[in-house]
Amino acid sequence: MVKIVKKIFRKLHSKIFSKKIFLSNGISLYDSNRIKKMKRFETNEVKLDGISFKFSDSGGFIHSVEEIIVDKIYDFQPDNEKPLIIDCGSSFGLSIYFFLKKFPHSKIIGFEADNQIYDLLKTNVDGFKNNTNVELHNKAVWTKDETLSFYREGSLAGSLQTDFSKKDDVINVQAIDLKEYLNQTVDFLKIDIEGAENFVLFHIQDKLKNVKNLFLEYHGLLGEPQNLGEILNLLTNVGFEYYIRLAGETMKKPFIVKEPSRFNQQLNIFCYRKKSIDE
Repeated sequence: MVKIVKKIFRKLHSKIFSKKIFLSNGISLYDSNRIKKMKRFETNEVKLDGISFKFSDSGGFIHSVEEIIVDKIYDFQPDNEKPLIIDCGSSFGLSIYFFLKKFPHSKIIGFEADNQIYDLLKTNVDGFKNNTNVELHNKAVWTKDETLSFYREGSLAGSLQTDFSKKDDVINVQAIDLKEYLNQTVDFLKIDIEGAENFVLFHIQDKLKNVKNLFLEYHGLLGEPQNLGEILNLLTNVGFEYYIRLAGETMKKPFIVKEPSRFNQQLNIFCYRKKSIDE
């Protein structure tokens, strides 16, 4: 009987104590363990830095926390206190949370095409402090204003181009011409739109002169000619320098397995302006 009581006490103590231990990502040890046990593609909620976060997929949420909160892949240094940030592919809102936390006076315009994920995004952003300068749109980023078919995946991989989930979950979305938002100085432009960047980037190239920093997640589309070289040339021609980092492993043995399942390349491309010696 005593052993049973001690075992119950240890479990309760561990559970209560773990709620008070916070990891470097702002999530408690208790919630971190809870997320790992969650089923994929089910809506859940956890606390991050004491703020409630809703998400539709535990795997996508963990991946986003690691990239955005821990690795800080969107970190940049603006030259003013009120940077304009355009966030294409806002998902659950972790990127917006990161920007607001670091730049509380920033103006942020966010786009999310998946209507179900957009609802979670809106709920999350409504709970942020200093959110009055955040403008959200339940729209897809594209080359013109029109209605398009969008493949919902339930997490980070919803796309105008490909049905990654093979669920045949197709909805109509309103698309916007991103170029219309670039007739002004943009301190940070994030483009993570699951393959549509292969068309949008060439469409907006004449407006990229107004962008100081660009984060591009590049997805090489299967069945289409590889165009990474053209994109890198475009970035150079508009005055960017770039740094490339692997975003997702697509082929571990490309000499043997020559046909990846999703993309032929998935890369994070960090684009920035070279500072002059006088700066």
